[in-house]
Amino acid sequence: MHIGICGGGPKQEIPSNLRADYWIGADSGAIRLLEIGITPDLVIGDLDSIREAEKQQWAHALQQAVQLPVDKDETDTFLALEKATKLQPRRITLVGVTGGRLDHYQAVLHDVAAFQERFPEIHFELVDKQNKIYFLVPGETTIEADGYRYCSFFAWKGSVTAITLQGFKFPVTNDTITSTSSRFTSNEILKDSGSISFSSGICLCIQSSEESGD
Repeated sequence: MHIGICGGGPKQEIPSNLRADYWIGADSGAIRLLEIGITPDLVIGDLDSIREAEKQQWAHALQQAVQLPVDKDETDTFLALEKATKLQPRRITLVGVTGGRLDHYQAVLHDVAAFQERFPEIHFELVDKQNKIYFLVPGETTIEADGYRYCSFFAWKGSVTAITLQGFKFPVTNDTITSTSSRFTSNEILKDSGSISFSSGICLCIQSSEESGD
């Protein structure tokens, strides 16, 4: 099962070719989904960040979704992730969570990193029109190009040790990414896929569809 979660970030950052078996709108993310032709299966939040005019415009569609009013300390996106994991999917994709407020983006990154550690059997990813962002745990992982040929790696939790990259323009053997290093930015997958392996730490991987120009 593949679950999609949509936040209330800028509509222009949301990809047009979205696919998922089940959609959760995190508060105003429900409106973002409706704007691109997707009726959410579930809405997390009390819709307090949605303007009254939008509520009226989409009233019928919103009534088709199960709405969970929330009185909480956690963010709506955190609660959407929590709900999604209970459905035992193989993959959770978050959209509408980049390109807006940086504090919201950072909060989502921290939440996703924590959930990835808690549920290593589920693949969590943040996707927008140009990037795919996810966390890697120790071991070996195959990375598909799939339109995102450029690939950067950063240490998220502790140093990423004994890292080896194969199938990349700049291969690496038994190296280390420290918490302050940007040396592993903008590598390139040579064919359809490459692989990364490392022995400790949590690695943040960002795949992009084109070079940044740096």
